[in-house]
Amino acid sequence: RDSINAEYMGGHLLRKTQGRRQAQVLKMSKLGVTSKFRHVFPTVAKTDQTFRDVRPSSTIWDCSNLIAANAQYFAMAWQAGGGGKLACIPLAEPKKVGDAHSFVGHHGPVLDFEFHPFAENLLASGSEDCTVKIWSIPQGGLTKDVDSAQITLSGHGKKVGIVHFHHVANHVLATASMDHTIKLWDIEIGEKLSLNCHKDQIFSFDFNLEGNSIVTTSRDKTLRVIDVRSSTVVAEGAAHPGNKTQKAIWAKRKDKIISTGFSKMLERQAFLWDPRKLSEKLCTVEIDQSSGVMMMFYDEDTNMLYLGGKGDSSMRLYELWENEPPLVKLSETSSTSTQHGLCMLPKVAVDTSACEVTKFLKLDKDKVIPISFQCPRKQASQEFQADVYPETFSTTAALSAADFFGGQNAAPGTMSMENLSSQSSKTVQELAPASDAPVAKVDYQAQVNKVDQLRKELAAEEKVLAEMEAQFAALNQ
Repeated sequence: RDSINAEYMGGHLLRKTQGRRQAQVLKMSKLGVTSKFRHVFPTVAKTDQTFRDVRPSSTIWDCSNLIAANAQYFAMAWQAGGGGKLACIPLAEPKKVGDAHSFVGHHGPVLDFEFHPFAENLLASGSEDCTVKIWSIPQGGLTKDVDSAQITLSGHGKKVGIVHFHHVANHVLATASMDHTIKLWDIEIGEKLSLNCHKDQIFSFDFNLEGNSIVTTSRDKTLRVIDVRSSTVVAEGAAHPGNKTQKAIWAKRKDKIISTGFSKMLERQAFLWDPRKLSEKLCTVEIDQSSGVMMMFYDEDTNMLYLGGKGDSSMRLYELWENEPPLVKLSETSSTSTQHGLCMLPKVAVDTSACEVTKFLKLDKDKVIPISFQCPRKQASQEFQADVYPETFSTTAALSAADFFGGQNAAPGTMSMENLSSQSSKTVQELAPASDAPVAKVDYQAQVNKVDQLRKELAAEEKVLAEMEAQFAALNQ
């Protein structure tokens, strides 16, 4: 009876989903509007172009996508007998990996990691050991295990589960911890801001266009928009009602927020929000009734949203546009294997001559599979498709860390995709950590104040100690 009921519910849900899709297509056709990306299709790499015999960490962490990449390398948490191991592998060498060279400096499992957006030789990681580490990748990639990070950032009181670089300001990193805080760092100097707006676990966060506000999701099922400099909540609203992990991203150029989560009946769903008014949703998309937490990726150039659930064998493609409905499903891809993790490569990695709109890496149980999404254009190999490739976010920072923490705002710089390649846009930076870094006046005064406070606390403790020693001496007489 249970199997019959399950089959019935599965068929009912499938028909329900197909009906919604057909209704959307019918509505689009009635309006006379179509998407140039409605025929985008995936091409999955052949076996000899995959990375085989990889060994993902067994640590379960729904706040991470479990794999990250830039145009030159990909990284993934690797199996380790103790501590944390973060493998970093060149993308140009698909092969049987086996025992990958890794960064091994964490004392606990690595939970999340991300490449620097303006320096592809730098990689940040957060761990159960409560630290954040910045690693430098040598030219040509790792040739041995590296146990010494270039910079270690300490300040969180519990494990660090999310790391995310700022997309406008150079060397600015944001991290979220199980201590319920989000910290912003100048990675060359240290902690600069701490946001204490949550009383429960933070599931996700993302910056707006200028990077002076963030949207967050939390275990308390509340969606928040926070001003990062004042650490104040400027808008909030009830998010997804289900108890499982929910996430949100900021569609920066459109200035909209997209969230995914679960209903009370454990149906997966996506909501669209106006960040200025979180009291009501702009749009609701019912997805399905699977249990995997959704991984979300938004392409700012095409306004396409890619959704892939952990444990699923499919990805769903949507487009955010000005017509109704504002978030419309384009297509759904499927494969024979399930995905443990996903990552989207930066725009400089795509092949414009093949009209490739984006590239993904799919983490399977023992391999990493490149997936290319292409828009069918016969003339793409001879002519640059300007309507598919508007100017993309630049690989050069618009602000320095000092500018950003000093109160300046700026939108990301842009660059043309024509005649651009991952090699021509290659960027490498060397860090000047701690004592080698210039210290601004505000930072110097903050350190002076901290030293004075520590001296006062030490004097108070010494006074208590002296009193206790006197009492002990009196008892011994």
